[in-house]
Amino acid sequence: MDTWSLYRGTGRPLDPAERDRRWPAPPPWRAYSGGPDEPPAPVRDETAARVLGPPGAPRTPDPDEVARVNAALHLRRPLLVGGEPGAGKSALAHRIARELGLGPVLRWPVTGGSTLAEGLYGPAGPGAVRLGPLGTALLPRRLPRVVLVDDLDRGGFDLPDELLAVLHTGEFTVPELLGSGDTMVHTCEPGGIAAVHDGLVRCHEPPLVVATTGGERDLPTGFVRACVRLELPRMTREGLAELARARFPAVPSEILDALVDRATGEPARTGQLLDALHLVATGALGAIREGEEERSAALDTLWSWAAMEGS
Repeated sequence: MDTWSLYRGTGRPLDPAERDRRWPAPPPWRAYSGGPDEPPAPVRDETAARVLGPPGAPRTPDPDEVARVNAALHLRRPLLVGGEPGAGKSALAHRIARELGLGPVLRWPVTGGSTLAEGLYGPAGPGAVRLGPLGTALLPRRLPRVVLVDDLDRGGFDLPDELLAVLHTGEFTVPELLGSGDTMVHTCEPGGIAAVHDGLVRCHEPPLVVATTGGERDLPTGFVRACVRLELPRMTREGLAELARARFPAVPSEILDALVDRATGEPARTGQLLDALHLVATGALGAIREGEEERSAALDTLWSWAAMEGS
């Protein structure tokens, strides 16, 4: 059980030496021979700070989330994450990457026109190739990268099965580079480069794919069966309060609690809550109350200012 609990769901980074000690071997049928390994992923992760807040902020783990993430890590299977808007589907990918020190999340936002090719590679000017987020994650590495495939159900019907096929083989080819020997290509990260031999990209440690779905349509049965499925519950009042206090510890508790009460609904308005608290932290509430003596009326005004579509 010591090696099982790799992901803990607390949001706190795991000591790298402890992570390496616990890191599980893959099932024999999901072991890949790519190499030599690329350098470790970048340490600096500004996106995680925006999404999750500062490292070390307290978070109460959800046992089902912890168990299913660890199952995906041990089995090297994609993690298929559903839930209402505001449940934290995308944030989960960033939390896994932060806890396990796997570098910034490589995000692939899927739209109706998305193809597998755009996730793998594309042109980067005359005679140059740039790997997409999935292609970058399939480069050989000692530790996996986390790929967030956001809103997979918005893509074409065949896209999930095509994604699954690449993950099963752990490799893909860039036809433009076949027979060219060692070629330097751009990755999807700023300033990133990597060597590709004869147009073949083959992983060593397969990426952890976190695919989110908003329930717009059913995904192919074969893809769903190949994933570890996780349905995130609606954000509770307690969860919202924990998030709010971690991000805005200086906001007075009576103001924070009042805004948390307004954010608790179907679905929880997480984004609107954070925006309203930011306005409080920057002094907006004091300015509003100069013209509105009742705190409730001032909070109504603040809440309306923070309203956003889809929050």
